[in-house]
Amino acid sequence: MGRVSKISWTNSTWSPHEGCQKVSAGCKYCYMHRIIDSKGDPNCDSSKVRKKEENFNAPLNWMVGKKIFTCSMSDFFIEEADEWRDELWKIIRKTPRHTYLILTKRPERIKDCLPKDWAPEFYSHVWLGVTVENQNEVHRIHTLGEIPCKLRWVSFEPLLSEIYLTDKEIDIIDWAVIGGESGHETGKYQYRKSELSWFLSLMYQLRSSKTPIFFKQFGTWYHKNKLFLKDTKGEDYCDNFPDGFKIREYPETIKKEG
Repeated sequence: MGRVSKISWTNSTWSPHEGCQKVSAGCKYCYMHRIIDSKGDPNCDSSKVRKKEENFNAPLNWMVGKKIFTCSMSDFFIEEADEWRDELWKIIRKTPRHTYLILTKRPERIKDCLPKDWAPEFYSHVWLGVTVENQNEVHRIHTLGEIPCKLRWVSFEPLLSEIYLTDKEIDIIDWAVIGGESGHETGKYQYRKSELSWFLSLMYQLRSSKTPIFFKQFGTWYHKNKLFLKDTKGEDYCDNFPDGFKIREYPETIKKEG
């Protein structure tokens, strides 16, 4: 059985390595740094990438097919993982029963980091995605669109501004995850404001092409200042969770999981 995840758009996570460096605004309060720093180990630097031997081969032992958020504690395409990424691709190739959801903020590295036998028909169980938190990072969608793959997706989380997409950009997106930022009131890992209009505008644009949408959460700011929802992330459904945002769709190609 895969490691159960609290991330609502997946059901398992796989962390063959952990640690990452911040590359854009969406990284400022990254949960990965928060988790590692909370352990209080002075010898553990969350910006250093470390291979996790105890997790490395895990999907080979998970007999029931799962949606697996891949490298949930790092970036699959980060440079420091180059030495063992071929091994990861071999594990992925051997386990088509799983669906691997790979999300990156480094799409410029994807093309050079694909396995030699990469072809959509061999890796149809791999969904390649990018994070786009504001207008400055929309270029990542174009880079993703250059990669031949079965399914391309975008995580608009944490959504930090209104985003305007062209028809070309919308055509590239096969699935979209949307959410506001979660975090603390004070300290190193706070949260930033989100606007309801940002969510609505993005959902309206994606609906024009019937793109499947997974609305994950409103974020901590909207929970504390507007909606006062069940949890601090503004994620769990409750009586005052707006019905229009109870949208958790998946692409039609998704496999049936046990």
